Amino acid sequence: DCGLVERITRESNLKYTHFLRDELVVIVRDGHPLANKEELTMDEFRANGLVLRERGSGTLDVFEKALSRLNIKLSMLNVQLFLGSTESIKLYLEHTDAMGVVSIRSVAREVVLGRFKIIDVPALFMEREFSFIELHGEGNPLVEQFMRFAAKYKEKL
Repeated sequence: DCGLVERITRESNLKYTHFLRDELVVIVRDGHPLANKEELTMDEFRANGLVLRERGSGTLDVFEKALSRLNIKLSMLNVQLFLGSTESIKLYLEHTDAMGVVSIRSVAREVVLGRFKIIDVPALFMEREFSFIELHGEGNPLVEQFMRFAAKYKEKL
């Protein structure tokens, strides 16, 4: 039995196997007033409306850690809404002039299709790592086979 986690916290009774790195990015819809900008300063970023994942999500945790490195609290931003999934954020952003913070993997297709634009905020470093977890002890051949399969196809995610 195994799981996939993004948390940095480590439990001594679990074995962690690196799976992949991911990056959170700032996105806007095509046609957004900022869609022609390649990057934003932190002041520009803070001045615009923002839609984020809900409290307790790993995505929000990574974003808040990036902010804390800059001595910025979430309450100092113009957060319009917290939503429960990345898909709901993308749907909301299609119809507003807000910005969102999502996994680059979750929006790659829409960026290629021109529906969303990634805008760099150089001050924000928002990387995270996903790992497989399993209990220490004897390995499970089925779990090992699944992890090999996932590793082989991870770049398609």
